[in-house]
Formats: sequence, structure tokens, C-alpha cells
Amino acid sequence: MVHARRLVLAGYKVGIMRQCETAALKAAGDNRNAPFTRQLCEVYTAGTLVEEVGDGPAPGGAERYLLCPVERLVDAKDQRVSFGVIAVQITTGDVVYDRFDDSYLRSALETRLTHLQPGELLVPPGLSAETLRTLAAYVGYPIDYSERREPLLEHANRTGVRVAFGAAELLDPGAARRLVSDFYTDGGAPALLAPILALPDEVVAALALLVSYLRTFQLDRALLAGKAAGAGGPFAPFHTRLHMLLSATALQTLSVFTAGSGGPAAASEEPAVALKELLRPGGRSGGAHSTHVPGGDGSLFGAMDRTRSQFGRRMLRRWVAHPLVSRARLEDRLEAVEFLRRVLEDADAQALDEDASRRALAGLHAKLGQLVDLERGLCRIHYGQASPQELLRILRSLAAAASLVPPGLEIAEPRLVAEALGPDTWTAELRESVAHWRSQIDPRSAKGGHKDTLFAAGPLHDLVQAHHDRLAALEAELQAHAAAVRAQLGDARFEFKSVSGTDYLIDLTHGRAKAAPADWIRVSATKTHARFHTPFVVEKLAERERGREALQQAARDAYARFLGSIAEQYAPLRRMVTALATVDALFSLAVLARTAGYCRPQLLGDDQAEASVELVDAVNPVLAARTPAYVPNTVRLGHDADAARAMILTGPNAGGKSSLIRTVALIAIMAQCGSYVPAARARLSIVDAIVTRMGASDNMLAGESTFMVEMRETAELMRQVTPRSLAILDELGRGTSTHDGAAIAFAVLAHLAERRPLAFFVTHYAHLVDAFAGDRMVRPCHMAFLERAPERPDDAIAEVTFLYKLVDGASTDSFGLNVARIAGLPESLLRCARDRAARMRTDLDSRWAAHCARRLKRAVAHARSPQPE
Repeated sequence: MVHARRLVLAGYKVGIMRQCETAALKAAGDNRNAPFTRQLCEVYTAGTLVEEVGDGPAPGGAERYLLCPVERLVDAKDQRVSFGVIAVQITTGDVVYDRFDDSYLRSALETRLTHLQPGELLVPPGLSAETLRTLAAYVGYPIDYSERREPLLEHANRTGVRVAFGAAELLDPGAARRLVSDFYTDGGAPALLAPILALPDEVVAALALLVSYLRTFQLDRALLAGKAAGAGGPFAPFHTRLHMLLSATALQTLSVFTAGSGGPAAASEEPAVALKELLRPGGRSGGAHSTHVPGGDGSLFGAMDRTRSQFGRRMLRRWVAHPLVSRARLEDRLEAVEFLRRVLEDADAQALDEDASRRALAGLHAKLGQLVDLERGLCRIHYGQASPQELLRILRSLAAAASLVPPGLEIAEPRLVAEALGPDTWTAELRESVAHWRSQIDPRSAKGGHKDTLFAAGPLHDLVQAHHDRLAALEAELQAHAAAVRAQLGDARFEFKSVSGTDYLIDLTHGRAKAAPADWIRVSATKTHARFHTPFVVEKLAERERGREALQQAARDAYARFLGSIAEQYAPLRRMVTALATVDALFSLAVLARTAGYCRPQLLGDDQAEASVELVDAVNPVLAARTPAYVPNTVRLGHDADAARAMILTGPNAGGKSSLIRTVALIAIMAQCGSYVPAARARLSIVDAIVTRMGASDNMLAGESTFMVEMRETAELMRQVTPRSLAILDELGRGTSTHDGAAIAFAVLAHLAERRPLAFFVTHYAHLVDAFAGDRMVRPCHMAFLERAPERPDDAIAEVTFLYKLVDGASTDSFGLNVARIAGLPESLLRCARDRAARMRTDLDSRWAAHCARRLKRAVAHARSPQPE
């Protein structure tokens, strides 16, 4: 499987051929003289590979979804469509649905793709060109349903994202609902049918397409379990009103999960690698959840992640992807984090001896890393794919998990911890079931993968043991037959021999072989000996072979029944694992809260009409984790009714402007995840959205230039912002000519000042500061610096020392030539650029002076002209 996994992660569809008949069956069949029959038994793709317990996480840290989008045209003129989306995570059993309207830009679809990061797309026919372009930009190659029903070979290994194609007939609402109804009725889950049929037509069509597709992999059971870990409908909604939806642009530009700001495909996958790289020894086969350096991957999630289990890591990732907008829920999470932080501090101080519940919590945190990935393990059991070795590890981890939360554990507060570790989740029946399952398994046989001796007790053991007893009786009959052979040979010392895997042979010299009975069957011979079977031995050996095959079949059936008995408890087991994941994620935030320089954020009420932020000595959480000498800053904006709502930020290149505005956005995300934040004091509102426009990139697959991408992101930002939003804009307008770019930047900032979100506007258009000099809603600031004159007259430019401190007022220059000098441009080039810049500045100043003179002349002439009475 390690090789199959590597091929699948490279984008290939992998089939496993197996021999499907045994020698005994073949000898008794019609094809006894033909080759052994082999069949295609298993097929794996990126979205349908059920990862084994012990495999590492998927590239990019997220488990791979299989996603199916279905669209319906709403407005042909505006090219607006309605999407229904179903995404299933085969490895963990999570099923997510969504229904949303989208513009011709398909930004909402792009956001879902970036959040879910599907490893495989099931594409139905009839998708619009705009949607296909968005999907092509995500997977990294063009998608054309009309070409063929499978991806082209040249697209394989280009990226980890695979594309499959769905059936056209299932787009009909009636056909889709009939298939779904039959599936849930025949699958034994009729209780799930009513809420599923209440979903919109687009969602039901996507579900029907997935059911049909997963049947070919025998994985359609993934859609039968329902949302076992929580209340509500059978599937989890992608987004609720209790959460903030971070756009794809925000996830990428703020490096929430991946370093850098690539396109969607870059955000969701590792760069494509050659097949020989995947197949080399020690290639990317994955491993257990290992200790990592916080912030080492350059993402916010990497800086926050202190989880010890894979399921806890997934839970924390969901929290970061969907920050809360409910103050009550945030306070609950913060209370739990603070409580666990004190538990960890007391444990380090060895002050938990008299508190059994807190001591149990500290022990739970210490041992969470010893558990296998129970989410994966339960899904492999649910699909009937777990091997005996995996089963043993899963059952041991379930027993260890049950022991981590002792019966009668009493934790009254905080609420989240009390609910996760309460008796409703850790029931006595569940503990007894885990103990009962373990008692039936023989560990030695499980380690060796021997299903025929796997069961040590219970009815399944009796069922398999009956076949062992029959085989033992046959062996006894064969051994007893030796007495008859001795009598025929007149040799009291005769014993059967086994040669090259053939048992119960009568080994005679050629001289004695001539006197062998005529009904003895000659099996083989050497130069000196001949070997025979008696008719009785031949009959019993055939019977023994059939008995062995019956034993193996009975063992397989018993093993499947055993996995099925565990799968019947999937829902309570999944709730238990979800509780452990919640505790692990809370402990991760508690460990982070103990970091020097972190504080508990003070969150303002939900009833605030406008957002505000006040951060004292705040640092960038990602950069500070990697650079301890990071300079802190204090940021205040919108903290009272008359305060400015927008900050226009200028300053030298590489002076820390982008890092500062990212700091504000990342701290807002952290605070709304229920985390402590890197600041001496933090007082901020709960924002309903964080919208960004940063960086420069094109989207060639979608036919969009760098400036087009910039304007598209700006347009989405302008549509989303409210007075309770946080807007981050960096270098708007630089993708086109200076005049057009400056005019667009002015218009956007003026619009933001009118709409009144919290806005941080970074620009090198210095005259924008003068344009908003009289607007109290716009506060000019810059990153401080020290400028030193050249020491020698022939030096090209002055030296600038960056202080990385936010101060009021506008910067006099961007000092781009200084950055060019640091980058190593030749002195001759710098002197040429310096002289040219001086002439351009003089020319600009002269034009401005002439403009002012003309305006003054007109004003004087107007004042001297006779005024009407």
C-alpha cells in the first residue's frame, strides 16, 4: 500500500490485481489446466483512498475531500449561478454540504475549494465556462468534460488534484431523488432520508453523483453514517451564522494554512513531483503526527498548532478555518483555554496532588500523543478495510483513551471541558464494549495478521474453532493411516515424510517401489527413491485442502462480522474521539497561551455597530515564532465614536508595513478562534469578515492578468465590507499606470471611509495622504526610520535604518533606491537612478507649482471682478 499511496498522491488512479482462486478450487473447476484467474479487486484515487492508521497527513496538512459541485443558472445576464456542493472526506467519514449563489467571478466557489482543499473533483456535465476555468485554476490544468470521461495521461503527475466525471442523467432532480431514496432505504438508514430530501435540488444532485461514483469503489457506506459526532442534520453545513467565512484571498494572502500567497492549487497541494521522487526509498509515504517547530512552515496554523494527535490537529484546523462570531461561544472557549493553562502550570509546579480531576486532565494531555489516529481507524473499521494489525492498534488506543478519562471524573467548569469529558460521552456501556472487543482478540495472531487464529474467546472463536477441530480430526486420521501402511510394507519403523510442501509421502527405494500396490499413486521420484500417496491419503488431503479453504473463508467471515459489530457502535465511538479532539485542540491553545508575551484578548460585545481594535505591544504571531527579536507595535483604530476608521500607512520599502497590517488581521483570527494573542494587551471587536487585497499574482488559466486579479479581489472586498469588517489593502493600484492606479486607490479609500469598516491601507502614493488630510475618518501613519546622509560625495544614496515602529504622520519618501542598494544593484546604476529620480521630482514639483500659480491667478482675478449686487 505504501507504493499505491505514493502513486495516488501523485494524481494517478491505481488498481490492484489479485489472484481470485486457490489451487483446490482450481483443481475442482473446469479451468484446471488454465492459468490462475486474476481480477481487478481494488481501485484507489486521491479522493477515495482510505488512509491506513499510521500514515501521515495529506500534503498541505489537510485530509483530502472528494468534492462534487452542481450548478444551476440563476441570471443569464449577470452570469449568476446557484451551486450545490457535497464533499466527503473518506479517511475520516466527514460529509459537508453547501448551497450558495455566486457571481460570474466564482469567488465563492474558489473560497470553498481553498477551505476544503479537495484531492479529487467529481465534475458533472453542463458546467459553465466560468466554473470550469475556476476549477482548472485550482487543479492546475484545463478541464473539458467533452474530451473523455477520464483525465488525460499527460495531466497525471502534474498535480495531486485528480478530476473524474459524473453521469449526466443524475442531474435530473427526479432521477437524483429516486437514487438517493433507494440508497438510504436499502442501506438501512431511512431516518436520514427525510432531512436529506429537504435539501435543495442542487445538493441532492451532487449527493446522487457521489453515491453513484463511490459505489464503484465500494465506499458508498461513507454517506450512510450521517453526522455521528454531533446534532442536527445528517451532514455538516460548510458554513453557519456562528462562524466567519474567510475568503480564499484572505486564506492565501494571510498565509493562514500555507506559507506564501499562491493560487488555489498551490494552497491546497504540494508542488507536483516526479514519479521517481515519489517511488524513491523514503519518499513521501507519511508518518505519525510528529513534533514540529512552531511557525516553522510559515503559516498561522503552524504557529498555533501544539496538538498531540491527528484528530486534535484536524479539530484545531477547523477552528482556525472558521473563526467564531458569537461572543458567548468565544468566552466559553477562552474560559476552557484559561482553565487548562492553569492546569498545565500547576502540573509543572507539581501542585495537583490533592485534585484528582485536574491531575487526570494533566495526564490526559501528556498521553494524547500515544494514541493512533482514531478517526481514520474507525472509518477503516466502518468500511471493513482495517487489517488485524490496525485493529489491534485501534482497540488498544480506544482502551487507552477510556482509561485517560476515569469513570466518575467530575469537572463542573468550564463548560466545554465538562461536556467533552462528561458521562454522556464516556458511558459505562462504551467502556464495557471496548473491553469486550479486546478480550476476544489474540494479540500475537493480530500482530502476525493471522485471521484464522485471531479470536481467543467468544462465539466467533467457537465458529472458527469448529473448522480447526475438523482439520485436527483429518490430521489424526492421516496419522492413524500410517499403521495400515506399516502393515502393507512390513516395516514397523515407517513414518510419513514431507518433501517440498507435499505431506504424507511414502518414500521407498526403487527396489522396494516395484512391490508397491497397484493403487498407490506415484507423486515424484529421484535417482534412488520413489514417493507415493495411497488413495486414502489422496482423498483425505483433498478433504484437508477444502477444509483449510473453508477455515480461511470462515475466518474472513468472522473477521468481517467482528468489524461490523464494532461499526454498529460507530456513532458513540466517533463522539468519544470528537471529545478527545476537542480537548486536544483546547490544550493546544492552552500551551500557546503560556508563551511569553501572550495575553487573553478582551472581546467587545456583539451589539457593537462598528468594529474597533486596540493592540498594545502586538507582534506578528508567525514571524515572532521564528524571529524572537521581532519589534512590537501598538495599534489603535476606531476605539471611540470620533476616532478614525481607516489608517493610511506609508513608509520605506521593507520597513514593516505589510507585516504590521498582517499582524492585526492574524490577531483578529486568533482571538475569534478562542486563542490568546501575542500582545501585552488586546481589546478588539468581533469582526464579521476579514477581507484582504495584498500581493501581486496572475491567473493565466482563468485568463486574468495581475491587474485583473487585483481589481477582482478589490471588487469582492468592496461588496463584502460592513462597519463590522476588517479590511486590509496593500499597494492597491500598482498593477497599472501611475495615474490610473493612484486614482483607483483614492476612490477605493474614499469609499471605505464612507462605508466605515476598519481599514488598513498601505500605499506608496504619498499624495494620497494630502488628499485625505482634512478627513478625520482617515488617520495617516508611517513606519519609522532613520536616514543618514552619504558619507562620501560619490555615494549614490543615503543609508536608511528601519525602526519597524508605527508612528503618526506620513513618510517623506519610500526609499526604493535604498532597497535596490541592499539588493546589490551596481553603484553606477544607482547613481543613474538617483539623478533621474531627482529630475523627475523637480519636474513634478514644477508642474505642481505652475498648477498652484494658475489657481491663485484665477482666484485673484475672480476677487477683483465686479460682483453682482
